[in-house]
Amino acid sequence: MRRYSTEAIVLRRWPWSESSLAVRLLTPEHGTIPALFKGAYKLKSGYIGVLDTFALVQVELGGPNNATMLSGYKAQLLDRYSQLALQPARLSAAAVLAELAELAAPDGVPSLEAFSLLKSSLTSLHQGADLSALLCPALLQSLDILGLTPRLTPEEGPDEGELWFHHTSGGVLPAQTARPDGPARKTSLALRQFMTQQAKAELDTILPKNETKDDGQNPKFSQATLTILGEFLHYHLERPPRAWEALRRRQPSL
Repeated sequence: MRRYSTEAIVLRRWPWSESSLAVRLLTPEHGTIPALFKGAYKLKSGYIGVLDTFALVQVELGGPNNATMLSGYKAQLLDRYSQLALQPARLSAAAVLAELAELAAPDGVPSLEAFSLLKSSLTSLHQGADLSALLCPALLQSLDILGLTPRLTPEEGPDEGELWFHHTSGGVLPAQTARPDGPARKTSLALRQFMTQQAKAELDTILPKNETKDDGQNPKFSQATLTILGEFLHYHLERPPRAWEALRRRQPSL
């Protein structure tokens, strides 16, 4: 029998019975965990408004070592990220990043990187960070955690001029390469440098769109980067994240 307390992000929730609630949690030390909170729908349970999707919580879990679903004993709300629900595009962005974090955090595997990245992303989305400016680094860093880091410089030869970004080959191809088969896009040196810079950006430094700051953002480059990353995800995951199309409908610039 194991029992422990951990910080967690609620990835999704669904009714288990008339009074019980099942949740899927992302944790820093134990990866993604399914858990059952019995009596959660009862008014005196203390869980009402706590175990909401994308909420940051402190939970106490337990169960046999071979249990496929743990039992939830306590849940305390740490942050609701309430502003997400007021803007559908931000909610869709959160869903895309949460799906990638879940892929990077299998059950029982320490997943501090995936947890920290999603927590920082939700915090920035809640605080009103410019959506395109946030998604570029968040998606690039998610791909890195998944082991799908796109190659942003050629493996050989000069890194200059327009070069093909080839999804099948994992990124930028050397100069003089003929147009490759399959999905590919031409990229300028300036765009590749922008993407390299974005891969290292600190998410908590990204400001709302209406706040001026010389942070190297370029709407044209952001849009091109997101188009490439969307296609890259689609190719390597065999489908885009489930919320990707919803995000594109709500944020046409993507």
